[in-house]
Amino acid sequence: MEFAEFFTQMHWSVIVLLAAALIFLIVELIVPGFGVWGISGIVCGIAAVVCEAIFTKSLFDVFFMIFLVLVVFTIMFALFSFLFSRGFLKKTPLVENETALPKDYGKDEKLQELIGKKGRITSICKPVGKAEIDGVTYTVCSKDSTIFVGDKIIVTEIKNNTIIVKFLGGENE
Repeated sequence: MEFAEFFTQMHWSVIVLLAAALIFLIVELIVPGFGVWGISGIVCGIAAVVCEAIFTKSLFDVFFMIFLVLVVFTIMFALFSFLFSRGFLKKTPLVENETALPKDYGKDEKLQELIGKKGRITSICKPVGKAEIDGVTYTVCSKDSTIFVGDKIIVTEIKNNTIIVKFLGGENE
């Protein structure tokens, strides 16, 4: 039996099932995860083999159909693996990893104004404590050492909404 003759003598239900299997597997490439589309494609492929076995009495045709389905599944799997390893599937709109919240959500821009300002520690800072800066009490973090109550500090940076301070001098200085 020739290759072309194999397809021309196929029952219409086998052709529909093979086409559905191919379409479902292509959709599975776009929609990641081993979900409904991939399982539906595999089921349609198996159903096509079963229908071919029912409608044809040739054992060769059934084995050829099994081989054909396995080749298509292997090609689709290889294509999926290649695209995923290259990062193409991570960029589809269905796989966006971003949230609806803006990137700077939860960041207090007013804290940036504190950089360079001086203040005094109101509760021991080892490394986290309280400091009064411009008459307002803030929770601060010391980068280096323990800073005691009454010591002068300066705000050096703001990191993830945490005020980082540096020791300037003691209470009596």
